[in-house]
Amino acid sequence: MHFTVTALGIVDSTQSEVQRRAAAGAPEGTVVTALHQRAGRGRRGHEWWDAPGESLLFSVLLRPDRGPAQTPQLSLVGGLAVAEALAASTGVGARIRWPNDLVVGERKLGGILCEAAAGPPGEPVRVLVGCGINVGQAALPPELAAIATSLRIETGRAAAVADVLGALLAALDRRYRAFREAGLADALPEWRRRSATLGRRVRTPDGEALAADVDADGALLVTDDAGRTRRLSAGEIAHLAAP
Repeated sequence: MHFTVTALGIVDSTQSEVQRRAAAGAPEGTVVTALHQRAGRGRRGHEWWDAPGESLLFSVLLRPDRGPAQTPQLSLVGGLAVAEALAASTGVGARIRWPNDLVVGERKLGGILCEAAAGPPGEPVRVLVGCGINVGQAALPPELAAIATSLRIETGRAAAVADVLGALLAALDRRYRAFREAGLADALPEWRRRSATLGRRVRTPDGEALAADVDADGALLVTDDAGRTRRLSAGEIAHLAAP
């Protein structure tokens, strides 16, 4: 895929900016980066904190030739691409907390947000893939220090945001091509290997359970203490239970 990158300064959010460009006819592969977001958002409407110039903040416009029901699978594809790219380019072995967080140990390094936006009738669904990675922060605010981290904290050295972006887009291109050809099947074995969720106790809307697997659609399969298995979609919360 050909990526066209537009670097902006301060924006409301890169997701909103790409959505506006998609509505105006921007092609697949349109990428918007920002130094800072005034209203960056994460999953389920949560706000995404960033320090101006110290985070990699970008969104990509994709137009997969697949139905809207498969759009949430791109959260897993995107998360895996980011984890692979970070390991190869920085040596940081981030793991994936289902469905879309990148963590080192129990501390969050970044996240992926996939949002579908319907286009004109007959056009492929638009998917906005947003990514935020803590890159250059030498320290984090006290309220975040115990639950978040950065590439600089993990490696002890500064990384160029542009270099990290290049590595992530290359990995996303490879994984997205495979997704378009074969769906999620190609990504699942490696996603399972890099998962920070499988085999752990999680909290679900119905109580605690064991995260047993992800199915062919990317939904989380959990087993409760009575042996019952439930399928959680990406729109539901499954936090790690406290040790």
